[in-house]
Amino acid sequence: MSIAEQLAFSIGTERRGIHVLLWDQQDDLVRALLGFLAALDDMAVYPVLVSDAPEDRAVLAKLVATRLPSAAEEDAAGDDSGPVEEQLWMLLLQQASTQTVGPCLNGWRRPISAPPGSLLVIRHADFKPFQQHAPDIASFIGPRIFDASTMLSMFSKSPHERLQRRLPVAVQCVLARLPGTPPPEQDIQNWVEANVPDEA
Repeated sequence: MSIAEQLAFSIGTERRGIHVLLWDQQDDLVRALLGFLAALDDMAVYPVLVSDAPEDRAVLAKLVATRLPSAAEEDAAGDDSGPVEEQLWMLLLQQASTQTVGPCLNGWRRPISAPPGSLLVIRHADFKPFQQHAPDIASFIGPRIFDASTMLSMFSKSPHERLQRRLPVAVQCVLARLPGTPPPEQDIQNWVEANVPDEA
């Protein structure tokens, strides 16, 4: 089982809590996310950029409100809209923003960790400052820390068959605001073809 599959298995099994994906190069991050999404398979993912920009903080606050008890009770009371689809939050932290956004995230630790959980995507260099500015969130993470550079190994047959050549548009839009550039699609194609699963 690849590291990407281990992350997906942990999230899919627990369906709550906070996992962390650390990265340095966007090239590795794109491949890691492709592998993770292929392994996750049956859970919807909602990507959000976490930055100190007022508009981004407003989007995050609105998202957090959907997991607060009052919002959940209102959803349950409505009889015409049906159940709200569970989505894993993929919170991608913008570089060097943890001093500002860390305390906000810290205050929202319960909704962020509420079912089906969240995946925090943070650059290695920002992880220590994040832990300092969001200590309560950090305490919820525990051993659920994964490294994008170690998630590029061989995949099992089923996830390999689901590997896409590009990330969902919503994820691409967030990555466009993070440092670095994504790999060319041909490089992804070559990588997918090179990762032939072991049939044994």
